[in-house]
Amino acid sequence: MTLRHIVSWKFNGETKEQRDAQAAEAIALIDPLREKIESVRALSLHRNELFDGANFDLTLIADFDDAEGLEFYAKHPEHQPALQYMPTVAAARVATDFTI
Repeated sequence: MTLRHIVSWKFNGETKEQRDAQAAEAIALIDPLREKIESVRALSLHRNELFDGANFDLTLIADFDDAEGLEFYAKHPEHQPALQYMPTVAAARVATDFTI
């Protein structure tokens, strides 16, 4: 069993350049967690490429063994800087968790 965690953020930057910078900072904070948090089985980040302004700006896809692995990730000290940063730049957030 694998739990897939998908989160998408719409950034609050007024221009594409501002949203690109926000995405770059988010990626810099989140991408290294793949190697730093042992419950992460897979982690990828994807910047929106089409329909800028209409679509969400950045999507995280992360896999864990189970809900406990996701909770361990969520509470891990290495994850805290991302948790603190994202609300400052996110106008909206959506998430889905499901078993694959």
